[in-house]
Amino acid sequence: MKVVISKKDDTWLGILLNEGKLYYTSSSFKTKGDAVSYLSKVAKEEIEVEETDHPIIEAMNGINKGTSFDLPEIEFDFSGFTKKEIAVLKELLKVPAGEVVSYGELAKRVGISGGARFVGNVMMKNRFGPIVPCHRVILSSGRLGKFAGRANHPRKKQLLTQEKAQFRD
Repeated sequence: MKVVISKKDDTWLGILLNEGKLYYTSSSFKTKGDAVSYLSKVAKEEIEVEETDHPIIEAMNGINKGTSFDLPEIEFDFSGFTKKEIAVLKELLKVPAGEVVSYGELAKRVGISGGARFVGNVMMKNRFGPIVPCHRVILSSGRLGKFAGRANHPRKKQLLTQEKAQFRD
């Protein structure tokens, strides 16, 4: 596997590529060493490290800052996911920046009746954030729900607020 890292402002962002396909994304590292160490643990195998700009990292940075939501063409390594989980992640990619979808609605879109909890579990497994935007999935009541394992996570609110501000009429 290959780790690609890049420093944006005061933060290091990184991706893990498996044979050129996106396997994992991560951001908000304080040091280059922290990024490499963390991503090498995720890889669980020998890695190659490259420090450079990369279109996926640029996209992550734009989403994190709320300045750009355009994604490059990305091939994903969905190993470890079931067909239903992959269907949920691919459907979520269709939810535009500035919009949200409920867990239940996302389940319904992929043909999983009563599958809100299933979708929530898929969001917990999402290793491609913010590229696959699990922050855009909310409760049917309109409340935020969980993000990174925490209810009403301030980062989820921040990402959604940035997107809505960018696409407000």
